[in-house]
Amino acid sequence: MVLNTTYWPEPEGVELSYQVVTSVLLGALILCAIIGNACVVAAIVLERSLQTVSNFLIGSLAVTDLMVSVLVLPMAALYQVLDRWALGPFACHIFVSLDVLCCTSSILHLQPRSLAHDRANPRQCHIWQDPWYTIYSTFGAFYIPLVLMLVLYGRIFKAARFRIRRTTRKTERNKVTHCWTAASPRILHSTRVEPLNSTAPPADEESLEIVETVGSKVHPLPLHSPRPLFQPHSQSSEAQRKLALARERKAVKTLGVIMGTFILCWLPFFIVALVKPFCQLCSMPRWIHDVINWLGYSNSLLNPLIYAFCNKDFRRAFSRILHCHYCAQ
Repeated sequence: MVLNTTYWPEPEGVELSYQVVTSVLLGALILCAIIGNACVVAAIVLERSLQTVSNFLIGSLAVTDLMVSVLVLPMAALYQVLDRWALGPFACHIFVSLDVLCCTSSILHLQPRSLAHDRANPRQCHIWQDPWYTIYSTFGAFYIPLVLMLVLYGRIFKAARFRIRRTTRKTERNKVTHCWTAASPRILHSTRVEPLNSTAPPADEESLEIVETVGSKVHPLPLHSPRPLFQPHSQSSEAQRKLALARERKAVKTLGVIMGTFILCWLPFFIVALVKPFCQLCSMPRWIHDVINWLGYSNSLLNPLIYAFCNKDFRRAFSRILHCHYCAQ
């Protein structure tokens, strides 16, 4: 969104070097954001294995970020490069409307009140906010959703961890149960009767004998191996536990990256947006204002990197898209 609650002196002109460097950087950001989000949407549409409920949520986010990248960021980049609004008041209203629509859909019903092209200074395009509206809009658009998001993600993670552990325990019980019925050698208890004149050392009255049945004949198998009978299944259970722990660690890492990136990108913007109307004497350098503004926009580029490029299935689908494998089909 456009953050402009402080007015800087009107510059005489913008240096050509600033325009070139800024154009290259912002152009690369916009292009990467468009390609990344378009690949996410295309991968979900074309790859059946990716058409799951969780991936549909990722696709919805990618569509929103694609709208930001196509409809909002080009005009914002032009505004940044020229350091003035050169498209007129009507385009300013469209720009601010799309900005609020795409970046803060939770306050969509409030956005007509926030349109204010400065008629006294037609070279500026910003969102005009009074202090109480600022509180209402910032809390409705960011702070309250952030708290709810943290609580819900925490509950979802706990529920997922509980299901993983319960599934692992159930799998272990099933493996032990099926072990007795699936093994081909049969375990029988027999009573050993020693001859009276035997010089062998006395043995227990009950002993364990493993026999293998082939047709109608019974063949005893030697018991010379000291290895435990169920060692392969114990190893399998241990592998299941390690896999469950790895999945838990991956969930924690992904959750931390998602929430950390979102907070990093948008928290500075909404702190300044909330504080500035109540502190008219406060000032900050123009470059800090620009960095905060574009830090929020950059979240549209980072989302496909987090949600998609860290996923092997998405990477495989992206490779097929870039090599036009779907075109051949």
